[in-house]
Amino acid sequence: MDYHTKKLLGLTDENIIFPTNWLSEKKEGGITSYVIHGRLDYTPTCCTKCGVKNEGQVIKYGTHQTTIQLLPIHSRKTILKLKKTRFLCKECGATFSAETSVVDRNCSISVDLKRKIMAELATNSSRKDIAFRYFVSDVTILRIMKAAVKNVKVRFDYLPSVHCFDEFKAMKSCVGKMSFIFMDGQTNQILGLLESRKLAYLRTYFSRYTRQARENVQYIVMDMNAPYFELAKSIFPHAQIVTDRFHIIQHIHRALNHLRIQIMNIYRKNDRLKYKRFKRYWKLFLKDSYLLDSSRYRYDYSFKRPMTEKAIVDELLSYDSTLKLAYDTCQLLLYHYKQKETNDFFEVVNTLDTQLPEWFRKKLTFLNKYRKGIKNAFQTPYSNGALEGTNNKIKVIKRVAYGYRNFLHFRDRIYLIQGLVFQDQSKTKKNQSKRISASIDSR
Repeated sequence: MDYHTKKLLGLTDENIIFPTNWLSEKKEGGITSYVIHGRLDYTPTCCTKCGVKNEGQVIKYGTHQTTIQLLPIHSRKTILKLKKTRFLCKECGATFSAETSVVDRNCSISVDLKRKIMAELATNSSRKDIAFRYFVSDVTILRIMKAAVKNVKVRFDYLPSVHCFDEFKAMKSCVGKMSFIFMDGQTNQILGLLESRKLAYLRTYFSRYTRQARENVQYIVMDMNAPYFELAKSIFPHAQIVTDRFHIIQHIHRALNHLRIQIMNIYRKNDRLKYKRFKRYWKLFLKDSYLLDSSRYRYDYSFKRPMTEKAIVDELLSYDSTLKLAYDTCQLLLYHYKQKETNDFFEVVNTLDTQLPEWFRKKLTFLNKYRKGIKNAFQTPYSNGALEGTNNKIKVIKRVAYGYRNFLHFRDRIYLIQGLVFQDQSKTKKNQSKRISASIDSR
C-alpha cells in the first residue's frame, strides 16, 4: 500500500505493515464489508507495565488478532484486521500488546470514526440514524456522546452580568412538568439546563454559586412568571428584572383576541356572515394599525367587493363599539411600547374606559404588577428572543429523536448541538462579555 492510499484510509502509522493483497470483502449478516489486513510491529523503548528501559529485557511474545472498525468507504462498512505483536518483559513477567494511533487502547472503534460520530452528534440527527449510517450500535453512539460531554463542568465561581430565564417541556419522567433553561443575555450561549423549574429546586442549584458570582448578575430577563421573581430577589441581590418584550405584546394581543372571540361567538347563530368575517381576519386585529395596507385592493368573496386590509378592519370594528374601543386602546399601548414611553404606557393602562369589560380591564391593569420589569425592558436592549429561538430548536431536537426518556441524555445532546462541548465555555463567555460591554461603552 502506497503512502497516498494510507493517507486516504487514515492509516498513516509507520509501524503498520500491509501485505500485497491487503484488501478483501466479507459478507456477514446480509452486509458486505471491506476488510483491510495489516500487521503492527515495532521494538518498544520500555515496558508499559513496570517502566524498565528496553535493553534486551522486552522480547516479542507472539501476536494477537484484533478487529478495528474504520470509517465507511462508499457507504460500506470497513474493518481493519490488525495483527498486533505481543511483548514479554523479563523483569516483571508482564505481557502487553503493541499500540497504534489508529485506535485507543482496549477499543475496537477507530479514533477517526469516533471523531466523525462526535461531529454527527453535533448535528440534528437521531442517534439511531447515526448508528445506521456508521454501522455501530445505538449504545456505542451513547457511549461516545457521554465521553464527549464528561469534561463539561459548571464553574460555580462565575456568572455573566445578563441572564435570560425560561422553561421548556422536556419529558414526562422529569421532576416537574417543565424544565428550566438559562442563557447568557449578551453572548446567547446556554449556561445550563435544569430538570425542574420549581422554586425550591432552582434556589438549591443557584445557591451553589459563590456570592461574588451571584452579585455579578445585573439583569435577569424573564417572562411574567412569579417564582422567577422570588428567585431573583433571594439569590441575585444586585439583579434588576427585565420583563421580556415579547410577553408584554403577547399579553396585550391575547386580551384583544379573547374579546374578539367573545364578540364573534355572539354572531355565531344570528349572523353567520359576520361570524365568518371575524374568524377569517383574526390576524389583522393583531397587526399594528400603521402596517395595515390601505392602497392595494383585492377582491374579497366575503365582502363581495375589492377591499384593502385597513378597510376590512374598519368594517369589522364598525360591528361592535366595545371591540373598536378595545382595539384603539391596544393600538395606543403598542404605540407607546414602540416609542418606549413608559409613563404614557402606564397612563393608558391606569385610565381605561369603563365601557370596556371588567375582565379586559383586569388583564391590562395586571401589567402594573410588572411595572419595574416593563420599564427596564423599555430602557435596556435585552430580551429573551435568542432563548425562545433555542427553545424552538430544542423542540426540533426532541421531535427528530421521537422523544427522550432520560433527561441527562437529552441535555447532553443539546449541549453538543449548541456547540458547548468542544470549548472552554466559561472563558469564552467571559471574554465575549468583555468585548460586547466594551463596544457598548464606546458607542
